This record gives sequence, C-alpha cells and structure tokens, in this order.
Amino acid sequence: MTVSATHLVLLPTYNTGPRLREVVAEVLRHWQPVLVVVDGSTDGSEQPILELAKTEPALTVLVLPHNSGKGAAVLAGAQAAADRGFTHALVMDADGQHPAGSIAEFMAASLREPAVLVLGRPVFPANIPAERLHGRKLSVGLVHFELLGAGVADPLFGFRVYPLAPLLAVLGPRRGGRRYDFDTEAAVRLAWAGVTPRNLAAPVRYFSRAEGGVSHFHYVRDNLTLVWMHTRLIVELLFWRWPALLRHRRQWTAAGAALAVLLVCATLGRAAEADPLVNPEHRLPPAAPAWSDLVETFAHQPDTAADFTERRQFPFKKDPVELQGEVRVSVARGLSLHYLVPEERTVILDEQGMLIRARAGEKAPPADPRATAANEALRHILRFEFAALEKDFELYGQRDGVAWTLALVPRTAALRGSIGRITVTGGAAAIHRIELRRSAKQVIEILIAPPRPPAAFTAEELRTYFR
Repeated sequence: MTVSATHLVLLPTYNTGPRLREVVAEVLRHWQPVLVVVDGSTDGSEQPILELAKTEPALTVLVLPHNSGKGAAVLAGAQAAADRGFTHALVMDADGQHPAGSIAEFMAASLREPAVLVLGRPVFPANIPAERLHGRKLSVGLVHFELLGAGVADPLFGFRVYPLAPLLAVLGPRRGGRRYDFDTEAAVRLAWAGVTPRNLAAPVRYFSRAEGGVSHFHYVRDNLTLVWMHTRLIVELLFWRWPALLRHRRQWTAAGAALAVLLVCATLGRAAEADPLVNPEHRLPPAAPAWSDLVETFAHQPDTAADFTERRQFPFKKDPVELQGEVRVSVARGLSLHYLVPEERTVILDEQGMLIRARAGEKAPPADPRATAANEALRHILRFEFAALEKDFELYGQRDGVAWTLALVPRTAALRGSIGRITVTGGAAAIHRIELRRSAKQVIEILIAPPRPPAAFTAEELRTYFR
C-alpha cells in the first residue's frame, strides 16, 4: 500500500449496491488516500462506507444531495481534492470492473510525468458482451477525428489519472460533460488544452447482473447526450480549435519520435542503455534479500486463476494479433494457459516441458532449447522463482510501495535473439503485465487481470488444464 500527499484515488458512486464496500476496501489496500463521492445514492450502499470512514483516516466520503451524473460527481470530488492540496486524482468506477491492482502503475506514470493525462487502454476479458466492443468503435473513430488523429486509445474507459488544475479549468465552467459524456469530453478538451495523453494497458473485469454488476446507462438519454456532445466538439474543432490542436499534436509527435529513437536503439542491441532500470544500481543478487518477502509469498501462493490477454506484434503485420483466455498457476502442477480466442486450446508448461491440448488431440512441440528456455522463464516468473531465473538471465528490479518492476536480460546471444528482454510489472503478490521484446516491431505482451478469489482447483480442472 502506498500513501501519497499529491495523488489520491477518486471513486464516484451511485446505487452501486453491496459491491461498493468490497471495492473501497480493495482500493485502500493498494493506495491511500481515497475519496468516495456519493452521487445522491438511494440504495443505502453508502452507509457501510460512512461507517468505514469513521475508523479509516485515509478514507473520505463526500455525499452529494442529488444525483447529477458521473461527470458532476468527479468534478465535485476533483474540486474537494484540489482544496485539500492534492494535484492529481485517479478516477475509477466503484463497481469493481476497473483494476485496483493497476493503481500503483498508473500513479507511478503520473508521478514521472505530472503534466500528462494517463489514460487506461482497456484489455477486455473473454466474457465481455460483443455489443459492448462493437459499440465503442464509433466513439473511438469520432474522437480520433476530433483530435485529428490517434492519441486517446479508448475515450469511454474511465480508469485515468487526471491532473486536477487543467481538468477543473477546462470542464469546471462548462455545462456539458456532467453525465455519461464526461469521460469522452474530458479527454478531448484536455487534449485541446495541450495536455498530452499517455495510454497504459489496464485489464477489465466484467460482472453480469447475476454477479452484482450494475449499469446506469440510459439508452435513449445517454445516447442523445453523446450525439449532442460530438456535434458540439466537431463544430468547435472545425471553426476554431484545429490550429492550436495541430500545434499540440506536433509536440506529441516530437515526444513520440524520441521514443521511437529509443526503440531503434533497442533493435540495434543497445536497449540496456535506454532502459533506466537496467543499470548496476538496480541489479538484483541471486538471493535478492530485499525481495525475499515477495519470493516467500509467491512460493506459498494458493491455486490462482485469472483472465489474460496476449498481444503479439510482428514486423510483417500492421496490427497486433490478440489472443484471450484464462491462466491457471499451481505451485505443484505448473502453469496452464487456456486460450479461448481466436480458438480454444490449452498450453501446459511444467517440469516435463510443454504440452498443447486442442480438440484434435494433444501433442508436445519439437525440442528446441531456445523455446524451452522461454517456457521455463514464463513458468518461473509466474512463481517468482529468482534462483531458477538467474541461470539464464541477469535480474534487475525496482520497488515503489506495493508496485514493482523486474527486467530480465538474457545472458547469451542465442536467448537474446529468440526471447529478447523480458519486463514484468505487478503489485504486491500479483503479476499484471509480462512483455517479451525482441525488437521494436516484435513484441509479445501478456496482460493479466486481477486474480479470482482463491480456491483450490477441482479434480476436473486438474485433469483438464494440467497433467
């Protein structure tokens, strides 16, 4: 858990139900302080939070007398936070769909670049309804037009770190952006004001109504609000916003060019110099005593299952290939990756090597020392086995509260050519992201959602997903 004097977590809530208490408690375990803004709730869900605030000094609850919409609640909370001396707020939904485990990573990005807007790029689970995915494409296209190009990966995803002063300056005096249109209008207007957007991947959980999921989207009212918002934004863009926006975009491009130079250096084999983590100061000894608590925790982890998304970028493909599925980790049995999209199959990694199960049967791939090293590395990473990783990699690491990052640099040229550098980020005893980077154009990124409640694998699960 990290305590900050400048950055707080802001949760707007309206009739969220019993899940609210659980979400607030989870957020407090990752970051403090936390501000909950109750937007005129009538279901009594705020009562447990008000009781918790009496004994939890890091929690503040602001109760608004009437329901005015998400945007109004966020702006009220932003003003209250600014009045208390805070400069930034991470806004997230109170229903548990946004990843509390990613808070520290997003806050760290904001602390590195306080002037930017850190936006979440959602990584959806396999059970997300298809209509939700298709419905977002129109909004993404309209916002790209309103920004004269890319910049905001997903204008509807509300997991973000806002710099409070610009947010209050651009939306505070306006009448719009008070309801479901807030996330989109805030992203566009902050970009118009010169606030640079930064997009970070964030896993999303989806809860059906049977699981306690809550949605207050009003189909007619909120769609009309979005149509009117985009109409206003496009008119403003065409008549007077575009010259300033072009200047701002040139600044973004310059920053992107600098990043591209670093990636080219990585491709040419000088990536270690471009990565500030890979230096003697962060070199981890084989025993890594400063990390012994995490090593011990991972060594005794219960059976763990979570959704994951895997993105594969290749030099010969313009768009990345995306796969989705479920990961299961057993200290005794090894690692199982059950892919659901684009096709169903299970990849098992254990001490015997790799086994692939599909509808056509199961098979072990041909022996390949480099593939074996990559598979072993992934298995050891998910079990935090430093001693095993040291055989093939130099380890570098940094911790910031519960957030941590590891960089694994291959010891041999053969491994550098087949695997490349591995970067792992996480919080406490949970891994959030694994990146295997061979070059700027050949990258595998695995994003892991927050784990499901711990429960021992059933006999059926062991037969299906392990061997």
